[in-house]
Amino acid sequence: MRKAFTLMEMVVALGILAIVMSFAGTIFRVSIDSHRLALANAEIMQKFRAITEQLDSDLRGLRKDGELLVFWRAQRKDNYTGTNRNAEEAFDRFDRIMFFADGDFQTYKADPVVRGNIARICYALANGPSANPSEPNRPQAQKTERRVLARTEHILVPPTTTPDPADPLGTGKFTDSQWRDWMSDAESDVITMRGWELIPPARKVDILSVVGDVEVGLDQLKSNKNDTAGGITLDPAKPQSLHAFLCRGVGQFEIQGWSDAEKRWIPSVNPNGDTNLKDDSDFILEGDELHPRQIPGLWYPRGPAVFGRERQFPTLDGDFNKTPGLGRALKFTFTLYDSRGLIKGGRAFTHIVYLDN
Repeated sequence: MRKAFTLMEMVVALGILAIVMSFAGTIFRVSIDSHRLALANAEIMQKFRAITEQLDSDLRGLRKDGELLVFWRAQRKDNYTGTNRNAEEAFDRFDRIMFFADGDFQTYKADPVVRGNIARICYALANGPSANPSEPNRPQAQKTERRVLARTEHILVPPTTTPDPADPLGTGKFTDSQWRDWMSDAESDVITMRGWELIPPARKVDILSVVGDVEVGLDQLKSNKNDTAGGITLDPAKPQSLHAFLCRGVGQFEIQGWSDAEKRWIPSVNPNGDTNLKDDSDFILEGDELHPRQIPGLWYPRGPAVFGRERQFPTLDGDFNKTPGLGRALKFTFTLYDSRGLIKGGRAFTHIVYLDN
């Protein structure tokens, strides 16, 4: 008589098989998730290296004898869930910087190719295209994980003829469209560094207002209200603007300078981290909130430095290391996201560039 499995044995065997398959499926799923997470972290680290290597390269050639524009803009996060609504991490930063640097620079798309040893460089989160080109999609209105960090490089090319002393850069009659093309698409300026310094102040504030997407005055900086030409705009439909593309998935871009006098990095929205902004914020307030239009910033060394708590520096003394917001080092803080959104909230990084060398 041949022996066979009983029904009970079959049930037990199938149960054991189901348990084994369940464990195998879980292990497989965890392995796949871990692999995807590893790829996401590798992508973020690749972005981190691309940004920091470019910053190091540019700031290695920083011309402290040249002009520098920087402004700091903060905005409350919509999704912040912490207990202290005024904590530093409750705000996103949309800072911008422009400076001159020495190096070996070459245009990317220009024909013919232009090369030079001095360039005016800008870093900022970029505007995006919109249905109305006169009102670009500014980074504050974009999804955090879709924001793009841009870098423009305008190589200085000496003019071959005598420039107009009242308008040496030739921007005096620019329309909004021409301003946008110049800021985002152009890769060179027909001017020397000395020529830039000699641009009449009335003309210079117009130029810097476009560079920084702020209203630059001789005693204040204000965020743009209806000025449509400011900032860097990247449009995939315009390949000539893509040379400014540095990195996608940069949720915020923060710039701070070391202050020897205050022994801290400035500016900060809430330096002491308490629940009150009024007692110490470097940002300009309206009541208990950040001012919607007036923002801290500086134009070194010929313009103002403006901070909160009525700390105004109408003119700077030209000592780079003692200038508030600059100092001996710059600290860059940015939040990076992977393209698939696997790392929720992204990862925050800090990178310090020492300038006193």
